Amino acid sequence: MATIYDVARKAGVSTTTVSRVLNNHPYVREETRIKVQSLLKELHFIPNSNASSLVRKTTNTIAVILPDVTNHFFTTLLRGAEDQANEDGFAVIFGNTDEDIQKEQTYIQMFLERRIDGLIIAPVSPKVINLKTVIKREIPLVLVDREVEALITDFVGTDNQRNAQSLVEYLIGLGHKTIAIISGSQENSAHRQRIDGYRAALLNAGIPIDERLILYGDKPNIETGTRLVRNLLQQAPRPTTIFAVNNFLAIGGVVALREANFNVPEDIGIVCFDDNDSASVLNPFFTSINQPAYMMGQMAVDILVHRMKHKNSSPTRVLLESNFLIRGSVKPARSID
Repeated sequence: MATIYDVARKAGVSTTTVSRVLNNHPYVREETRIKVQSLLKELHFIPNSNASSLVRKTTNTIAVILPDVTNHFFTTLLRGAEDQANEDGFAVIFGNTDEDIQKEQTYIQMFLERRIDGLIIAPVSPKVINLKTVIKREIPLVLVDREVEALITDFVGTDNQRNAQSLVEYLIGLGHKTIAIISGSQENSAHRQRIDGYRAALLNAGIPIDERLILYGDKPNIETGTRLVRNLLQQAPRPTTIFAVNNFLAIGGVVALREANFNVPEDIGIVCFDDNDSASVLNPFFTSINQPAYMMGQMAVDILVHRMKHKNSSPTRVLLESNFLIRGSVKPARSID
């Protein structure tokens, strides 16, 4: 494979001149530019992107770090980010943290070593600790879905509290008063906000909040949802409906209900945030608040690219509108009680 030294030697010019031709530098004589370009083609020269990036101080690379790519919400968000990045001339590298703060730290360090131009992340922790190096190096940063305490930076998400409150108000309107909620870690800002919305809806309706009906797990996955609903079924009074703060917890909840021979929605209803790419667990699928994940990914890249060009501009905070989809996973309370 030809090197920049081979091209320079054959063209009778310096390697600096060849580098200038490769980077479209204006201060190269036209006849020299044509000669070098011809030799580059003749020798099948392939530029070293890492080397040229050192000259440009950019790599045209964006990193995206998400908690669980098996979840349709995050898969769709990633696709939106990737499509928009490609349109803007950026490559995307991706890390999946599995809600593990050490794994997140490893990915951040790895991507910084690769000289990324910007980072989009749904952080595992609400603490700033893992992002300190990113901030110190002034790497453009956009948070998606989840926020970090005391960190003022670009953010794209939805109004979790308002949307959760609307969902619980819908359940109350159907006559439900014994409404349970299952969540991932209390440190997850999105989940905390949804629980705040749940509490607000109950208080506004004059329904006492029963702390026994608010259950937290660790990772917001199917296994956690199954375990939490098993615990709920041991309590009295039994809830008439369950609000899962994400789709995987809801799927796990259905697994637990079926194990105990409860039918959805005839015996117990279940609702959640976000859709899924399969209706195999429940058909029709859950009544849910569906966040615009694809648009969230696109918007995050738009904001990140703007931040690269305008580093001193004020942080942008975008809350996108969600859709409320009513399906068949919950019935009026009088049909259940």
